Amino acid sequence: MNFRFLFFFIFSHFFSNIILSYNLDTNNVKKGRVFLVSSSMSLSLGASYIYVKNSWWNDDVRDFHFSKSNDFVYALNVDKAAHFLGGVASSEIFSRSFKWTGLNEEKSIWYGALYGISIQLAIELKDAYAPLWGFSRWDLAAGSIGSFWPVAQYYSESADAINFKFSYFKRSNISWDLNSQRDRDNKFVWIDDYPNQTYWASFDLDHFIDTDIIPSWLDLAIGFGLDDTQYLDNGQLGSNQEYYIALDYDIMEILKNWDTSFAKKFKHLFKYIKLPAPTIRIAPDLKVYPFFM
Repeated sequence: MNFRFLFFFIFSHFFSNIILSYNLDTNNVKKGRVFLVSSSMSLSLGASYIYVKNSWWNDDVRDFHFSKSNDFVYALNVDKAAHFLGGVASSEIFSRSFKWTGLNEEKSIWYGALYGISIQLAIELKDAYAPLWGFSRWDLAAGSIGSFWPVAQYYSESADAINFKFSYFKRSNISWDLNSQRDRDNKFVWIDDYPNQTYWASFDLDHFIDTDIIPSWLDLAIGFGLDDTQYLDNGQLGSNQEYYIALDYDIMEILKNWDTSFAKKFKHLFKYIKLPAPTIRIAPDLKVYPFFM
């Protein structure tokens, strides 16, 4: 165990106990669960750091450094959408954990957001010592904004009517081919396989349009990703942006009568997944898909 990891683990555990001990309603909070949640999260952060470090770049560690690449050129910000959605998902997972300890919903959501940011910070601290990346301020910003999205949803009905989703379908091997050109291991290339990833903002039409014609479970999604024209330019990836408009489904509404413990977990998971649906690609050219994911 090196000093950086030891410091990181102690800091994360100390941080978790500080925020949880602030202004707690001791009549409702189960302290044993608080300790269990905070310890589990700290261990998860530490274990993730060790696994990624040993799996990705164990033999080629660099000194701490910031990313030198143009953050807004690489993957044309599709990677920022990934960080944003990661922030949303981790914040909600932590919020649910805090609520389980007995914290009220408002505090759980705020603490979840703080923990979500800590995950994004941990990712960037890991990248700061990686040979092929570096600490990215903009990645951290995107993930932190995502971590606070559940907070916005708590206070705003309109924000609560907008959900962010992800879809993946392997239509191309271009990421694997480009990775081989750069003499990189293909083991984890799927994580950066942006041409096969699409990120969506899904709007609850029942909230934004006052009509009885549209079913309450039918939503509208706007998505973006990259096309299959990725190329290498002095070691940097380039491509063309793709934009989509698609129908979407509100799983929570469709399965609202299925209310078992397993059902709640199932619905929460599929909250982040964009299911296949009729789709129109509006850029870089017009194309209609009967079902797209």
